[in-house]
Amino acid sequence: MKNYITLLIIVFILAGCTSKTNQTTTKATTTNQSVKTTVTSDECSSINKLINGYEFGFNSIKTDKVNNPFSNQWHTNTHIIGSACTITLNKSEQVSYQCQTPVKAQTHAVNSHQTLAEQLRQCLSKTGWFESQKETASSIYSTFVLDTKNPVITLSTNQEGNGFSTRFEIAPPLGF
Repeated sequence: MKNYITLLIIVFILAGCTSKTNQTTTKATTTNQSVKTTVTSDECSSINKLINGYEFGFNSIKTDKVNNPFSNQWHTNTHIIGSACTITLNKSEQVSYQCQTPVKAQTHAVNSHQTLAEQLRQCLSKTGWFESQKETASSIYSTFVLDTKNPVITLSTNQEGNGFSTRFEIAPPLGF
């Protein structure tokens, strides 16, 4: 029952966000640092292009092939975070797009995660995507799903060694 009430609250919040204009300003603040992000229709266009590209194996953004004996992998000319995004086609013929970037300070990692999650939230809530988020002392996971036919979008920030890593992924739908 508690999960049902939480789900209803999230749906109402997301429904309220859909009435926002194409440009929204958000601000994530810590004691030492402030990150200001403006979400424009062009940024939503980039995210939507990636989601639509999933159906065609992200062919329009593939560049050179990566030498990997375990899977077919390509570099990409589109980067949501960092500058080393790849597209992977595994042995089950499932395609995914992933980017990962290291971050030294936890506050910067958390701010970056929250900023990108807010951008995704603003772009995806307009078309009915549902977000779930889980947070621990050393990690944050934000997952966006629409249905069982569309890919799953995952944004995760985890502690790795002496720093943190933020990963963005568009992967096969749940249940596949």
